[in-house]
Amino acid sequence: MKYSSRLSWPLAQLGILALIALMGLPAEARRFRNAYVSFELPERWNCSMENTEWVCVNNEQKPKEAVIILTAKELGPGDSLENYENHLKSVRNLARPDGSTQASQVVQVNRVNIDNHTWVDGLQIGSEINSYYTRYLITTKDRIAILVTFSAHRNFYTRYSPDFLRAINSLRVVATQDLLRQGGAHGVRGAHESLGTPVGTILSGDLDLYMDEEEGGSGGSSALTWLALGVIILSAGLLLLRKKPQPKKKRRPKSKPS
Repeated sequence: MKYSSRLSWPLAQLGILALIALMGLPAEARRFRNAYVSFELPERWNCSMENTEWVCVNNEQKPKEAVIILTAKELGPGDSLENYENHLKSVRNLARPDGSTQASQVVQVNRVNIDNHTWVDGLQIGSEINSYYTRYLITTKDRIAILVTFSAHRNFYTRYSPDFLRAINSLRVVATQDLLRQGGAHGVRGAHESLGTPVGTILSGDLDLYMDEEEGGSGGSSALTWLALGVIILSAGLLLLRKKPQPKKKRRPKSKPS
């Protein structure tokens, strides 16, 4: 799947948000919170701690379609926003089942402000698992680094984008200076450990179905995905046109009787 335009992602976000507005039926949400971050998720999502990571999955869908992973570590020498930004700008070479490697595609990397806190925001395709989009949100506070990843198979990304956007827009850093004193009880890794676990490790099991789609059977689904995005963006444009105020017609002055 080719994804060369850097404008496609913002347009997709706009289209998805417009679809939610058109539907007028926002899903009920609850706020998830752990020791270092909080955000909103629809009720159908469930989060649980696995080793040192928090893993959130949608209970109504297949667990391998999408996943949100949260992790934190004590700051080490290489933990800085600049280093994270450079790392996310780098192409990753992902191993394939046949022993070959496939390069990921970097879609965008920038810094965003969420609730007056700066995050490095990056999106790649195939950086964790073939055929999966992964969006990375990384930040630091005091002495810890925080990583939240949002991954979904490309055939289902538009389905989960509203949930991802809700979580991202509601992100709040809640870590306190006392967090490190409590150690591993809250899943904070040490300064010399890596930040994050490969998504493929969390989504363990048989991923052959999605690998097969990547090799040859996904063209139709990909086309449908972009067709759906086009319809959403078109709907947003029509909605804006409908709301655009029409110019008032000038009334002609009545002629006085002679």
